[in-house]
Amino acid sequence: MKKLIFDENDFLQLFNLPNISFNDFCNQISILNISDTTGTFAVRSDLDTFINRVSKKDDRKTRLPLYKQKLYQILVTDRQQVLKAWFDGQASLKEKLKFYFEIPNADILVGDTFAGRTKAKYGRICKNINFVNFYNTKKLYTNDSEYTFGLIKAMFEEFKIRNSLASPAFFDHICNYDGNSQQFWHDFMIGANRASIFNPVTYKGILDNLFEGDTLFAPVMGWNAYQLGFYSSKFTNFIATDVIPDVVENGKLLQQEFLQYSENSLFIVPEKNVDLYLCPSEELDKRHGFIEKYKNSVDAVLLSPPYFDLEIYNSDDQSFANFPNYDDWLTGYWEETVKICAAVMKPNAKFGFVISNYVNKQKQKTTISEDMSKIVSKHLVPLNKYRVQWSAISSSRQAKKTRSGNFEDLWLFEKV
Repeated sequence: MKKLIFDENDFLQLFNLPNISFNDFCNQISILNISDTTGTFAVRSDLDTFINRVSKKDDRKTRLPLYKQKLYQILVTDRQQVLKAWFDGQASLKEKLKFYFEIPNADILVGDTFAGRTKAKYGRICKNINFVNFYNTKKLYTNDSEYTFGLIKAMFEEFKIRNSLASPAFFDHICNYDGNSQQFWHDFMIGANRASIFNPVTYKGILDNLFEGDTLFAPVMGWNAYQLGFYSSKFTNFIATDVIPDVVENGKLLQQEFLQYSENSLFIVPEKNVDLYLCPSEELDKRHGFIEKYKNSVDAVLLSPPYFDLEIYNSDDQSFANFPNYDDWLTGYWEETVKICAAVMKPNAKFGFVISNYVNKQKQKTTISEDMSKIVSKHLVPLNKYRVQWSAISSSRQAKKTRSGNFEDLWLFEKV
């Protein structure tokens, strides 16, 4: 039976760490080709060739022997503790499971803007229980090699490193390695692609401020973040679907854990019912008779839908794979999903979705936010537009979808 929590031993077992001498290591260490999109982690050059070519104005060439010694320590001699340090910093759980079932109320709405980073630590469990799928999610290109876990495996198993780790500043950091790998991992994670987690506290805050009722429907599961927000909300019924099998299975395991938590709590915990589907949202009615089962029973719909082609993850039914043409995706995936939502919503029920425009792989600024809103307006009545702010400043080191201001749009509609 699949277990819920992913621990340090599970993480280390994902690696095939080779035994290698220092001399062989020096001959094998190489620089990745960051322009490669084949998914094979192709090599740009060996380390010596790379440094000889780029270090003409600094002393990296003369310090290369020290750099290699320190890198050997990190990737070979100290690799167990270095890998454990990354896992501890990125994905290990710092709190007991019940902590994530007790999300506090948070004052996160100021004007028309929700503060997305408030108590973001509650989203950590989503990374942990979905570790393999989350850190293997690719960005923008189907075979993009810049995803986090692929880069880590290439580095520790094949000694292929990103060119940034040999840049002047990061080169210095590695030369100064003293057994503490915190700086090394900070440098590594800059620019490493990974999926986004919708903060469960923000999800709960949006529900608390904008929605009412008993039954909540989420047409995607958002790495289980929505389910966690639901447990601490006023809603009692949660219906959701997703196309990643492990996400759905983790949702079922979370519900089992929540029921045990409820039974063992010293306080009265409100009853929470969860009904989950492994199915594309646009196929729910065809495959499960969804409309007849839930017609006029849903009080609220809230989700952050897929960004068309922005993230590629492990699923046979990803909407982008089923509808690779953008216009087809808008009608075949999004509008069909909206129709199903409208059919199961009660009169006066509300529908909200969070999205933002982004630069696509053709380097064009999309209008996905407005495009999706127009489609919803064909079936539901527009009420308002809010924003979700994910950080205070704009940076190229952030998730691509929020680089242009760190805001996402929150569109709100009503069924009349």
